[in-house]
Amino acid sequence: MPVGLLVIASLLPGEAMELNRRAVAEGQLWRLWTGQFCHWSLLHLAGNLAAAVAICVIAGRPIRPWLAALPLAAPLLSLFLLAAAPGLERYRGLSGLIAVLVVGAAVEGGLVGRLLAAAYVAKLGFDAFTGSPSALLPEGIAVAWPAHLGGLLLGLATAGWLHMRRNTR
Repeated sequence: MPVGLLVIASLLPGEAMELNRRAVAEGQLWRLWTGQFCHWSLLHLAGNLAAAVAICVIAGRPIRPWLAALPLAAPLLSLFLLAAAPGLERYRGLSGLIAVLVVGAAVEGGLVGRLLAAAYVAKLGFDAFTGSPSALLPEGIAVAWPAHLGGLLLGLATAGWLHMRRNTR
């Protein structure tokens, strides 16, 4: 996990780090990265980190290249959100990048990883259809399921990229 970016994005004011549609349009391009690493609250951060740790435990050492890909995936996920979720004005959190790791767990983590991915996709569908809130988010902040969907799509692209890299060695 890109710990330095996570620390910086968590310590600086969220308003300056979040993915903010208007700010990006005005040229604040750092937000394409930092919005994926800052959080709405310490509880939100703790929940995202717990998910990342659980995925790393399930997948083991083979998840390392997936972790290394997260700084490259972050701005792509932000661009996906800007294009696919026009009503989303602000975003904070690792959950979209966690979705990339969920695909990594499905690929690298055996049966348990595939079961985790199946449960994640089911939860994504539930969130998309119900708009349910999360206990990790402050009141008034909805689950940004398009980030989770974008993360899964980027995870599939990462799987293809890592597969090609492995086969060319």
